[in-house]
Amino acid sequence: MGTTMGDPDDLFDIYRKDHATAALTGPALAAALSDTVRRSFTLIDELCADVTRALAQARYTTKLAQSVTDRSTYVRLDRRSESFRDYLRTWSQQRAEKGSGGMHWETQILVTDHRRTTKEIGLGIAFEWPGAEGQKEGEGSLAFVEFWPTGAGVALPSDARGFQRALVACIIKLEQAGELASVKGRG
Repeated sequence: MGTTMGDPDDLFDIYRKDHATAALTGPALAAALSDTVRRSFTLIDELCADVTRALAQARYTTKLAQSVTDRSTYVRLDRRSESFRDYLRTWSQQRAEKGSGGMHWETQILVTDHRRTTKEIGLGIAFEWPGAEGQKEGEGSLAFVEFWPTGAGVALPSDARGFQRALVACIIKLEQAGELASVKGRG
C-alpha cells in the first residue's frame, strides 16, 4: 500500500511554507540585488572584450563605459569607484526594505575604430529581482539590456550571443552612417 498525501489543504499549506522560506528578504535580498548589478556589469564587460577579439581584423575596440546612471535618481557614478559600491549598497538596501523600486540603469558601450574615432552606443539595463519564482540559486536572468540605436533587447546571461550580435548590428549602423570605419571596406 502506498502512502497518502492527506488533505488537499495541507498541500497548499506546504507550498506556502516552502515559498515563504525560499523568497529572499532583508539583508540577503539586498546582497543579492547588489550582486546582480555587479555581475551584470562584469558580464557586459566580458562580452565587449569578446566582440573586440572577434572584430580584431576590422580594428574595432569595444568596452563598457565606466560611468553608469541610476534612472530612478539620475545619479551618475563611476562603477569602479568606492562611491559606486557605497551607493549600490544603499540602493540595494532600500529596494530590499520596500520590496520594490526602480531597477533601471543606463550606460554606454564605447566603440573605437582604427582612426581612433570613438562613438557611444547607449544601453538601457533593467535588472531582474533575484530569487524569482522557479529560479534556483545562480540561474535565471540577471538583466534585460536594450540597445538604443537599434531597439534590440536581450536577456543576460541566457542570450549572450544575442548581446554580441546586437552590438555588432549597432557598429554596422554607425559604419553605414559614416561615423565609424572598418580598416577594410565591406562589400
